[in-house]
Amino acid sequence: MSSLSLTVGAAAVTPQVSAQDTVRSALLEEVVVTAQRKEESAQDVAISITVFDQEQIANANMTNSNDIATYTPSLTTNTRFGPENATFSIRGFTRSLRTTASVGVYFAEVIAPRGQTSQTSGDGAGPGSLFDLANVQVLKGPQGTLFGRNTTGGSILLVPNKPSDEFEAYVEFSESNYSSSRQQAVANFSLTDTFHMRFGVDHNERDGHLNNITNIGADKLGNVDYTAFRLSAVWDINESMENYTILTDVDSDTAGYTSRLFACNNESNNDPTQQIIGVFTNQGCNDQLEMQRETGQDGYYDIVSTVKTPITTIKEKRLINTFTWDINESITLKNILAYAHLETENGSDIFGTRFPDVVGNVLPLPVAVPGAFDPNREFSVGLSIVNPNYPVTSQETYVAEVQLQGLTSDSRLEWQAGVYYENSVPDGPSGNTSAGTISCDNSTLEGDPSEYNCFDVTGGVLGSVIVNEFETEYVNKAAYAQASYDFLESLTGTLGVRYTWDDTYGYGKKTRYPYVGEQQQQPVIQVTEPEQSSEAPTGLLEVQYRPWQETMLYAKYIRGYRQGSVNAAVDPGIDTFEAEKVDTYEIGAKTAFGGPIPGRFNVAIFDNDFENMQLQTGYINETSAQTVAIFNAGKSTIKGFEAEAFLQLYDGLTLALSYSKLDTELEEQEDTRAKVAASAGTLGGATATPIADEGDELPFAPESAWVASLNYNLPLPLSWGVVETGITYVYTGEQRAAASSTSPFAMLPAYELFNANAAWYGIFGSNVDLSLYATNLKDEEYATYVSGTYTVLGFESRMSGLPKMYGARLRYTF
Repeated sequence: MSSLSLTVGAAAVTPQVSAQDTVRSALLEEVVVTAQRKEESAQDVAISITVFDQEQIANANMTNSNDIATYTPSLTTNTRFGPENATFSIRGFTRSLRTTASVGVYFAEVIAPRGQTSQTSGDGAGPGSLFDLANVQVLKGPQGTLFGRNTTGGSILLVPNKPSDEFEAYVEFSESNYSSSRQQAVANFSLTDTFHMRFGVDHNERDGHLNNITNIGADKLGNVDYTAFRLSAVWDINESMENYTILTDVDSDTAGYTSRLFACNNESNNDPTQQIIGVFTNQGCNDQLEMQRETGQDGYYDIVSTVKTPITTIKEKRLINTFTWDINESITLKNILAYAHLETENGSDIFGTRFPDVVGNVLPLPVAVPGAFDPNREFSVGLSIVNPNYPVTSQETYVAEVQLQGLTSDSRLEWQAGVYYENSVPDGPSGNTSAGTISCDNSTLEGDPSEYNCFDVTGGVLGSVIVNEFETEYVNKAAYAQASYDFLESLTGTLGVRYTWDDTYGYGKKTRYPYVGEQQQQPVIQVTEPEQSSEAPTGLLEVQYRPWQETMLYAKYIRGYRQGSVNAAVDPGIDTFEAEKVDTYEIGAKTAFGGPIPGRFNVAIFDNDFENMQLQTGYINETSAQTVAIFNAGKSTIKGFEAEAFLQLYDGLTLALSYSKLDTELEEQEDTRAKVAASAGTLGGATATPIADEGDELPFAPESAWVASLNYNLPLPLSWGVVETGITYVYTGEQRAAASSTSPFAMLPAYELFNANAAWYGIFGSNVDLSLYATNLKDEEYATYVSGTYTVLGFESRMSGLPKMYGARLRYTF
């Protein structure tokens, strides 16, 4: 049983359950990981790793991707489309909208299913992923040799509990504030001596913490409502063959998230685009904020959403089959086959604005024009409306991998080799409806285009309603091999190589409905069919040296790679982008020690030369309204170090510390305005807004972050059970979310979180456990994302982190 020690290797010491047992343990519980596709101690792996077991996940109330990042220095998320669809960044290796993942997320060794490119979806750890797990492992730095899909940032491994031959079952009930109610049930049993099964279900509901003040759509946003099922089976075919199958089903249906408007650009400047669009947005922005102040609806979690059907749904099914054959004592064959289907929908007011219809308000017409003013219309600058005919994502992913692992008779040479194939295909069009810089009755945009109620004062030049249809297919193939050789008992060298071939095929159809006044014009259709192929060798060279017992020093070089891809949501000429590559140099040490204060201390120092980094640039044009293009930056640098310590200070008292320091810079980047203008016209070029400028820090890479956890096991008699308490402090330094030239709010402020937990296991020798938890005890108000629209659109919006959450959990174990 472990306490809440949220850091690398933070498995806690065996609880001191007897008052007479006051002898400190000189040995700490081993943390077993699968970071190199095999089970081994985390202290023997030359990778900076953060590990969470299931108890830590429960005590921290983790339910989605964003929660993992909160407790992992060097790991951050972009929550633009809500925490259910958050994207990961490790050490500054960022994923922009419409790129592939920079951090691979694996469940039972299989990559997460892909999503489509209209909005962020897939490629993560969504609702229902974080229950009944053996552990979660965050691997920092490129892991492209042994793992399926090549990524530059790292990998996150979700390891589910595997069926065993022992009976195990529990039911669990949780209640917390915001009317949260969660139920879990897990059962492990054997049908025969050779066939074992495990079944689990997790249902979680919570009211939203975001108060929608408009009386349109949902009153509360940011809620939780999902049900996850998992069925797994292990068939021991014979003494040397095993078949392991997992079936999962997740259904999440919430009102989604939206940003909160918080600042208006009232400064006069020479930006021609801001001067044009600011005419429409400036008064509306100021009026909205003033109205919220006057009505007392300007709290940190008071938001504006005028989407008739605010929604974020995720429906995911997976089937994973792993066949393992110990051919002999030295060679093992593993065959992995997997299928996944992902479907998502999203309807949200992206910027959280409700600007009045400009005609008759902001821009009174000199003469009466029939239909020019409608009180139901508002000037929209960014809406994502559910399309009545198809979802945002509907994608099937197939994965096949064959792997051999071997060991020589003298155990000095250990090797792995394999081939990998992944194909992700759409099973129909996906996309959404968006309205940009046009006045519309938003409720009409969810129906047939002939029913849209809109008015464009610019006569179809600036505003429009866009219906997007996208289809993207990915084909990824690779061959790899890695071997480790013990030159001496204390000296090991490792060489790994991989060659990857990636192909992406896109189809985009954008139907634009322009207006002259209130009259809808003939739709304008733009079809693009971009294709992109990339291939690259990757690998690593590593040396491990063990000068004495429980100490390992290492040095390594890694070549990382992330595929080039397509972006059918933008104009031809800028709808493809190239692969990014990184050369990583890292040295580190992993140590364990006994004595009066036993513990562990690990450190890693790294330097990355980064080329062709894939970064986004937003722009506005008449074919796409607001959209995002991807460009390759010339060169970036990422330097830093990570350190962690785990100490048993006294009987039952443990301290875990984890720290990261990053120094990042975008050194070279072409002026993207010229490229956008060449493809999208003058308006597109004038509104082109990169996520980072040359000389800026890289996005979502906090300069410093750390986590500290202090945990205590009370010295009670064994007959009372085990009582554990813990408190955790989280600090996340300021981090860039937008380019310095686009907003004075481009840097997210630093924030601090305090969490606490207490648990009483086996109450008075019974099968009942009671746990209490509280997160964000000080009710810190902190931002997780800003839109970066201050200069171009004349206002700024942000996404907020969760407020204080607290609750109780009761478990009965059979």
